Amino acid sequence: MAVNADKIQLGPCKVTFDFGGTKPVVFAQTQGGVVLTYEETTRDVPVDQLGSTPADVIITGRTASIAVPIVEHDLEKLAAIIPGAKLVVDGTDPTKKRVDVNALVIQRLFPYAKKVKLEPLDYNATVENTVILHKAAPQTNLNYTYSYDNELVTNTTFRAFPDENGLLISFGDPDAEE
Repeated sequence: MAVNADKIQLGPCKVTFDFGGTKPVVFAQTQGGVVLTYEETTRDVPVDQLGSTPADVIITGRTASIAVPIVEHDLEKLAAIIPGAKLVVDGTDPTKKRVDVNALVIQRLFPYAKKVKLEPLDYNATVENTVILHKAAPQTNLNYTYSYDNELVTNTTFRAFPDENGLLISFGDPDAEE
């Protein structure tokens, strides 16, 4: 059996939040690996005549997410991935910036959902290796350790929702048409 090594991909990727939107945010520096997760939930269909063996299995739901351990420090990008955060830029000195996060609870994520694109950076990767979450909202968890042997990693998970056409995730060229 011959092995086609060109179909085996390695390595990092870049992630674009708000892909195709007015202000795409690109994350090209990560640490620890970007993790794409796609899962199906199912329910067995039992019938008495088969005992505990299912006669069929029904897909009851699908979920997708991309976990991104971001190591680049950029306040504008941080404000874009924390739902409800506000970037404050000094009116007289635009180099002075901060991100304000209030303590609002019961805040829905869906209004913050945008298209997310994952592009492998492997030498042999093509546009067919692209993954799109059609509507995904960021959930960001910060756990910074300030020490000489740690980088500050902003862990963000983009959770997918179905878009207006019911699409959740796509694999391959985003420009392919039916």
